[in-house]
Parts: sequence; structure tokens; C-alpha cells
Amino acid sequence: MITNEIKKALYKQKPIAKLQFIRVGVAYYETTIVDVDGKDNTIQFQVPVVDMGDADYFVEMDAKLLNRYIDIS
Repeated sequence: MITNEIKKALYKQKPIAKLQFIRVGVAYYETTIVDVDGKDNTIQFQVPVVDMGDADYFVEMDAKLLNRYIDIS
């Protein structure tokens, strides 16, 4: 899936992203979305801790709030 398709799916499906771990200044979140073929896709978000500033980042949060950190590697 390309980034625009992923962002559309995040807004339509409203999945919850879960914090996996924090390592070397990066918080790793992960969620699953379903593509048009019905296949599950795991989406990862790598959020630099310095970008968090004074905002609230929870263990579970709405995945669309993390869309700027999509990692499609």
C-alpha cells in the first residue's frame, strides 16, 4: 500500500495504534488495517521522542493521529 492509501484507511477504519516499545529516543507504535483485497497490513509508526514535546502520547491511541510518522519499510 502507498502512503495516501494508508492514510485514507486510517481515517475510514479508525484502528487503534499500540505502543510496542521505546528505544534510543524513538517510540514505536503499531496497528493493522485491511486493504481492498481483504488482506491485513501491519502499519508501523516511529515517533521521535523529541517530537513529542509536551503532548500526550498514550499506550493506545487513535492511529490517524500518528499518520505523519508512517513507516512503510
